[in-house]
Amino acid sequence: MRILENDKNRLMIELRPTWLWVLCIGLFLLFFCLGFGMHFILPFIVKMMGVPMAVDFIPSGLGWGMSILGFSSVIPLGIAVFMLKTRLLTFNRAAQMITINAKGMLGRSEKTYPLAAFQGASLDRSRGSEGGNTYRAVLHFSDQNGLVPLTPYSTSGPGPARTVNAINTWFGPVVQAGGQTLNLTGPEAAEAIAALEKLGIKIPR
Repeated sequence: MRILENDKNRLMIELRPTWLWVLCIGLFLLFFCLGFGMHFILPFIVKMMGVPMAVDFIPSGLGWGMSILGFSSVIPLGIAVFMLKTRLLTFNRAAQMITINAKGMLGRSEKTYPLAAFQGASLDRSRGSEGGNTYRAVLHFSDQNGLVPLTPYSTSGPGPARTVNAINTWFGPVVQAGGQTLNLTGPEAAEAIAALEKLGIKIPR
């Protein structure tokens, strides 16, 4: 997570899954080389050692296993192509808009959300099969958008928590008043607070 811009009117955050890219490409190369590579290289090595008859003693199941391992290399490659994207989040108070730009190997996409309906960000926790926890940042909206995860996957490490903290710090304190969620630093805060105080509802400052 990298903050590109942070002032009272605009927040820009870049989410670049660099380590996941390295992991997926590394697994792809490992499975591909061990699978298809050893399937053809192992018999060649045996012949070069001067024991060509030993090729006949290589278990046939080993060859099939290596081929399966080679074909399985498309799994991390597919994850890298279809799921791993660089995302640029832009929170713009002047335009009252939140924009999420995603760029990957298959192209770009852009989604926009109204800032007026934004209620804050939180961490979504997923428990792994071995008991470990992974997290991802989620945006909350009061309209039909509901919950919007920033990534289709969860990760360990401080990245998601840092993203949530940066968004909520920029967005400002949020309180519940009169059944409504109110951002005290939003552009309509003064007018809304004045209206609530006329009704006898005191808002903590």
